[in-house]
Amino acid sequence: MTTQTFNVVAELDASFDEDTAEALLAPIADYSGGAYRSELGHAEVVFTIPAEGIRQATSTALAVLETYPWPLRSLRVLPTADFDRLIEAIDVPPLVSVQEAADALGISRQAVLKAITTGSLPAIRVGSTWIVRESAVRARAQRSA
Repeated sequence: MTTQTFNVVAELDASFDEDTAEALLAPIADYSGGAYRSELGHAEVVFTIPAEGIRQATSTALAVLETYPWPLRSLRVLPTADFDRLIEAIDVPPLVSVQEAADALGISRQAVLKAITTGSLPAIRVGSTWIVRESAVRARAQRSA
């Protein structure tokens, strides 16, 4: 059997904030991983692992996920080609950087980071970078006006 890659999407029973994001990234650093806030508001990690098949990929994913202190809420393991097709089918909303959000809101970069960590400005963390939906920035600007 040949080795292929699989993408793992795992939701953990933890809230997503700046401290959690740092702890989420460490175990998946070698797997091109990212940490996010799931649609349900929990911590979610996505990473890629090599394996000979879905069973091996799932076993490896579970071994990686057992290193977290939080219980697993859900798990999805897909061949990377299928994962990529699903991602391509999703319309990604316009995104802005922390600095772009700060400029649009007329506040400092640190104020945006604080809003992200307190949950008052939804954002996604990819590696060490926060990404904010442009619509969330517009909504916050309208609330502030």
